[in-house]
Amino acid sequence: MELYNRFYLDKEKDIIVNLYRKNEDELEYVLETPNHKTGNLITNLARICGVETVKDEKDMKIIKGIIPASINADNEEVYIFRLGGIKVANIYDNGKIEIKAQIPAINKTLMSQTKDYKIDVKKTIIKTYILKKSKFRTDLHTHIHANLNSDDLIALGIKHQIKYSLYYIKKLGLKLSDKQAKEMFEKRCKIEKKYAYSDLPGKKLTRKIDDETFINFADLILNNKENMEENIAKIRNSLVLMKDGQAVFTNLEKLYIYRYAFSKGKISEEKIELEKEKIEQITEKDIKRILKQMLEDSKKEEYKNNSLLQDKLLWVAREYKKQGIKYAEISVTWIVRKGEEGAKILKELHEILPHIEKETGVKLRFLGSLSRTLMTEEQLKEGVDVLKVAAKSPYIVGSDIIGEEINDIRNFKQVIKELVEFAVRENNGFTIRIHAGENDSFRENVERAVSCVKESVPEGYKMPKCRIGHGLYGINLDTKEGIDLMHEMKKDGVVLEFQLTSNVRLNNLTQVEKHPIKQYLSYGVNCVQGSDGCGFYGTDCMEEQMALTNLLNLTEEDLMKMRKVEDKIIKDSDKYFKIKSQKFEEWLERKRY
Repeated sequence: MELYNRFYLDKEKDIIVNLYRKNEDELEYVLETPNHKTGNLITNLARICGVETVKDEKDMKIIKGIIPASINADNEEVYIFRLGGIKVANIYDNGKIEIKAQIPAINKTLMSQTKDYKIDVKKTIIKTYILKKSKFRTDLHTHIHANLNSDDLIALGIKHQIKYSLYYIKKLGLKLSDKQAKEMFEKRCKIEKKYAYSDLPGKKLTRKIDDETFINFADLILNNKENMEENIAKIRNSLVLMKDGQAVFTNLEKLYIYRYAFSKGKISEEKIELEKEKIEQITEKDIKRILKQMLEDSKKEEYKNNSLLQDKLLWVAREYKKQGIKYAEISVTWIVRKGEEGAKILKELHEILPHIEKETGVKLRFLGSLSRTLMTEEQLKEGVDVLKVAAKSPYIVGSDIIGEEINDIRNFKQVIKELVEFAVRENNGFTIRIHAGENDSFRENVERAVSCVKESVPEGYKMPKCRIGHGLYGINLDTKEGIDLMHEMKKDGVVLEFQLTSNVRLNNLTQVEKHPIKQYLSYGVNCVQGSDGCGFYGTDCMEEQMALTNLLNLTEEDLMKMRKVEDKIIKDSDKYFKIKSQKFEEWLERKRY
């Protein structure tokens, strides 16, 4: 049978429902999970929905069934797709599909990680409704290279015609057209001659040559129709965390390598015409839709000269708008780099962000990231110095100490001290955020992070804005020390940021029922939600909030407490931005004269 239509039950497009016309009164559906090779995901899904799996011609498990035609009150023919008694989608004859429920990324991950998934179907296939009064409006913990989903990144790569290396092509097993293969071979031969006398050993030399042999990404996709669908699927898969099993921090670092090609992409010198008819041939309708909009944006005065970064931020804001997010703080490393690159990026921010906010209503702000694992002591000091200058911009609202938690946060006490003194003496309202308590290697880091900030406050000054990213593990909250810590955090206004899906996806949380958020909330500690990067983890801010209620059993009262905290953060941020904007203009004026 010929494919009639297709839709997905998750945001990463891993749970695919293919629709076939069986006869004039019935559709046949085939549900498959081709990116999950273990079979855990589809097996668990079938079991909780009370259906059986069968094998397809590739020996992969699938779920098959019939959807009969119905007639609604408007005399429209509609096919109602249900799983486990839950209405998932309305399918119309005109091709329109109304999605009524989806499987959040966190549930998909839990189903993939175990053969014995125990969560009820009603908490797995979720209707996407949240009460307006308790709907979160911020993403206060996310990272610049992790924000966008795969489809957005692929569309950006085509529109800006980025360089895509032979290394990626080989690693992902992408297929080239005969013409492309010939051209890549010729390019590689030229690069190889450049390294004819290199001292690099075999594998490293091969990697170096492949890294410097590029194809225009737009050419790879648009001029390779016969392999387009397969290539897009492989590229999309490379831009999210591993599908099966339990990911770790190393997997995250590998993922950044594939994302950097798009998020930090270099533009190809060999441009092609982005022909309308070739764009129409793109097999993935969401990529096609996004790319068309990007090309339309290029005709608008405010967006016509957008850089890759500017377009990226525009689409970050558009995605947030769809999720009902009004304010986001994004961790970025380029703010702490000295030289022309940092200045150029700040200029691009000031050019584009007013237009973005005007269109979307979303306020994007940035935290300068200092890596606890990738930066030397000297680099950290230099980064702090650069950040102090960059923070004159009203869009730079704080700092962030990031990186895998493999060391005691007290090792960075001097850095924290400099940041705190800057915040209280020179930049009142500046946020000090520290990643701590993400895994159980250093359970004292949450307490020590708070202490480091507090002890760094000069006499006569108030505690600066302090936020702890993750806060999943810490000292036992049932002990006197734990209770004292919570009271101290409440008194000092410390804010804890929780990112449930990323914690599960990175294997930092295997038992969701042991998550500490309810305990923190019960003691009045300020708590908010973050995403850690929607694109990385196949989630969004709506899903994250629903997970809090479905998996952690947060009440409406709990959600309102969190909403109150983020409302204050938004209000304070607006005030801070207004004051800083005026000071920034005065500073610019002084520089002119």
